[in-house]
Amino acid sequence: MKLPLRPRDEKYIGKGTLPNGPLDDTDKWLPITRYLEAGAESYPEKTMFSLGDSDGKVAESYSYGETNIWANRVANGLVDEFGIEKGDKVGMYMLNCSEYVISIIAAHKSGAVQVPINKDEKGDRLAYVINYSEMRVLVVDTQSLSYISEIADKLENLEAIFLVSEDAPADIGGIRTLPFSTFDQYSSENPGVDVTIADKERCMFTSGTTGMPKGVIRDHGGVIMTVRSFIQQQGLRSEDILMTVLSLGHANAQVMCLFVSVAVGGSAVFFPRFSASNFWKWAAGCGATGANMLGAVPEYIWASPLSEWDSKHGIRMMLSGPAPKKLREFEERFNTKIVEGYGSTEMGMPLWKDPEDEKPGSCGFPVEGYHLEIRDPQNTDEIIDKLWDVDKNPAPAEEEKGLLFIKPLVPHTTLDEYFKDEKRTRNAFDDQGFFNSDDLFAAGTDGRYYFMGRYSRIRVSGENVDPVAVADVSEEHASIREAVAVGLRLPDISDDEIKLNLILNEGADFDPVEFCEWMAEKVMVAMVPRFIEIYEEFPLTSTQKIAVSELKNISDSTWDRHKSGLKLRSRK
Repeated sequence: MKLPLRPRDEKYIGKGTLPNGPLDDTDKWLPITRYLEAGAESYPEKTMFSLGDSDGKVAESYSYGETNIWANRVANGLVDEFGIEKGDKVGMYMLNCSEYVISIIAAHKSGAVQVPINKDEKGDRLAYVINYSEMRVLVVDTQSLSYISEIADKLENLEAIFLVSEDAPADIGGIRTLPFSTFDQYSSENPGVDVTIADKERCMFTSGTTGMPKGVIRDHGGVIMTVRSFIQQQGLRSEDILMTVLSLGHANAQVMCLFVSVAVGGSAVFFPRFSASNFWKWAAGCGATGANMLGAVPEYIWASPLSEWDSKHGIRMMLSGPAPKKLREFEERFNTKIVEGYGSTEMGMPLWKDPEDEKPGSCGFPVEGYHLEIRDPQNTDEIIDKLWDVDKNPAPAEEEKGLLFIKPLVPHTTLDEYFKDEKRTRNAFDDQGFFNSDDLFAAGTDGRYYFMGRYSRIRVSGENVDPVAVADVSEEHASIREAVAVGLRLPDISDDEIKLNLILNEGADFDPVEFCEWMAEKVMVAMVPRFIEIYEEFPLTSTQKIAVSELKNISDSTWDRHKSGLKLRSRK
């Protein structure tokens, strides 16, 4: 299938060329490592990726040639010494580092399926991901070692752990442990494993509708699909340098920084943490021409103190989901262009704004390779064909809003399966091949699509959070009888906030600060509620169901973690 690139205004196109072409012919697509290998031959000395330190300085850099050789050694070691076969799972649980980048590429080259684990997972959820994924080997850094040691006796399938340190113990809980440098002894030649775009590329765990995370399997074609769209929408070329402060445990940092840089022959820069006050200084220091933002990141950047670096950088365009609240002011202050889009772990990026589009508020137009429909949430067989007249009405009518359904038109570019969950996989797509996004949209008379909110799931600090899982963990606390978690959107906040509604056990003492600290030890910080309210009994509807809409109200009796002064931080 041909997916010709849309024409772009020259001011939105980077300098340089597209050495691997525009990727506009799906029949000619190759796995991303093939483009890395081509770069290692054609421009071996060019910087492929760099790592910044916690102070924002570029501390390490690796050329295309060096990156390819290092990844080959790791891939050959996985295959020859540790018996990794096509389709086996290789896990990564680290903060951003060079070994993380190499592990991802090596997994591709070996034919393995990469399993990047959210850096903030811990305890039972971390053990669940490792066990359920059936990963055979796991790469960890020293900062993650204590979290693995705590659950080592619960790990079932893991055969080896590779530690990013020369001081690796002989074992962790009886699991063979080796330094990552063990791979240095293996061949630097390309492994030659026959990997195609139809082969499985990742198993990425994301919150589902019940309990533990679900494993989303995607194919190599999905990488190239999003890379091709990124090239089109962001105008990337070979002299571009993409920077990210997002974790390589997320698809955004992998696909929209590392992989797209490989495809265009550009360079990528990874920082291990986010700093709103230093963001632009770091961008200037590493020479970045592009970057991405997720969740509340743009609001944190906007709220940072004025700085001489606000406009002393080379970032011409940023992808942001969602866009900053004060979009025009943000673009003017920071001298950059913001492009909004919409995507998911399962579907990639089916909606993207054009940089030439000056109308704010939408997620843009459908991307080539997708067909979209908006359907009635109460009857998903019924298409909502009534359009929102955006020029006449400030908001769509209720009958103009519905669930976004997405149909991929190119094979092997979206969800392949939910790992070991045949029922969920069967139900993911309807008989026509459409996927229910679980997000509410309205289609405008201008052809744009407008995000209206989440239908059942919530998103906190860029993380998909399952409210059922939040409630389930909360009910493990000794003082809680029943819990209901809901998501709510505050006026000046881009992401959702969690409100936890509780009924306590009779006579129980409850301290919200102690509870939040207790919960932060068990789950990622994004799952810890901001708001807590205690009820004698939950309000009910006329049909005796819990009145969830009433539980979203904020009252004088609602406890607010932000106002309490309690600070909980994600792992850095």
